[in-house]
Amino acid sequence: MTTFKLTHDWTAAGHDNPEIFQTMANLALHIGDINLMQNEDIWAKTIRDSVLVSAYPLAMWLASSWWRLNFEPLPAHGVTPSIDWRMAHEMGAANHGFVWPKALFASDCEVMQIWAVPSSTNTQQSVRYLNGLDIPASIKLADFQLNVEKFITLVLNRLDAVGCRNTDLWNLWQLILEERSDPRSLNYRRLEAELGYDPDECPEAMMGKAQELEQRMGAAALTELAPVYGRVAGDSPLNAIEELIEGPGLTGTPNMPSLQKAKSTRGVPWQRAVAVARELRESLSKLDSVIDNKQLYDLLGLSASSVEDWTPAARNNAAIGIPDNNKQFKFVPRKTHPLAKRFEFARLLGDYILTGATDGQWLTSTDLSTSRQKYQRAFAAEFLCPINALQDFLRGDYSESAIEDATEHFQVSQATVSNLLRNNGLIFSPFMGDYAEARLPYQLGV
Repeated sequence: MTTFKLTHDWTAAGHDNPEIFQTMANLALHIGDINLMQNEDIWAKTIRDSVLVSAYPLAMWLASSWWRLNFEPLPAHGVTPSIDWRMAHEMGAANHGFVWPKALFASDCEVMQIWAVPSSTNTQQSVRYLNGLDIPASIKLADFQLNVEKFITLVLNRLDAVGCRNTDLWNLWQLILEERSDPRSLNYRRLEAELGYDPDECPEAMMGKAQELEQRMGAAALTELAPVYGRVAGDSPLNAIEELIEGPGLTGTPNMPSLQKAKSTRGVPWQRAVAVARELRESLSKLDSVIDNKQLYDLLGLSASSVEDWTPAARNNAAIGIPDNNKQFKFVPRKTHPLAKRFEFARLLGDYILTGATDGQWLTSTDLSTSRQKYQRAFAAEFLCPINALQDFLRGDYSESAIEDATEHFQVSQATVSNLLRNNGLIFSPFMGDYAEARLPYQLGV
């Protein structure tokens, strides 16, 4: 896992207000071996390993964005982030007249993902940052939090040492520390952030509805649904979740073999998912052969005909599985295309395994890139189209026609086959699939 480190060297420069003047420093931000603050000083025509800025605006941005940075995921692919979202997740929002790297931070619930691009060559600013990240970095969320807290504390200690006390940063950070230590406050702030709001900005009625849903479906399920149906839903936030719950569905009682790797496997989501998918195939004596619809849907206690006849009542942004006391689930899928249905139910199967099967947890499948959704997609791809079987089928031929043949053979989409090949390094693409998450979500700095 990549490391995250902010280094500083205090200095004196400028004549701004005390918080800014007293925290001027040569700063560097290291993501693994990459220094995102290595820069060309345009005026001095010099390459520097640190940049002269005030640490206070950056610390203030990290503190004011704390809850959303740690709990609000990247919007689903195809959804343009709002200005408000970008202000909470892009480093440039630290602003205060300083030039900051073009870096984007978004949590997937397990790691902090960081994307970064260098400054454009024709920048008119005084500093041109030279380095970006070829693929996004993944920092353990706890490590990110620890290093951010260390940085904020260093800034506060510096201000205290020069007699600059009771600043906005100090008051804000004390509040965050208090709320983090209180489980009820922590849960409230987490939920606000997942819904897309800064502290105390979520409408009271919406928070009340979210808390009712949380009691009904559990925090883990709402964590996956709140970013999809919260603030981004516009005039009717959370209503679609209630409609899914109350609407029609397919009832089935999952019938799964016992899997040892479901709980014991370590690693990133896709590694855990692939291990479980392979173990499930082995338990079914289906190491490399095609999983047909009957075999897939039987695992969820559904008939192939009922799934094939299913048509969603409305266009939804999520599929769910609602448990009852008899170990049954009401599945509410959203896909209509036969191949998309297969993949969606394979994802729900993976989610059922991931969430503990008999713990009464709700199943949720969305287009987000949280660790849970990454797990589902990797499980579904490996379960329906094992990479070893795919390689044997293609025999080194990765042409478009061969991929089309594989699509028909394994009954998955062309995107699934292509992503499997990319993720396993068998074909090259500047944009990886779900495993590496290398695609820059949107153009930074515009």
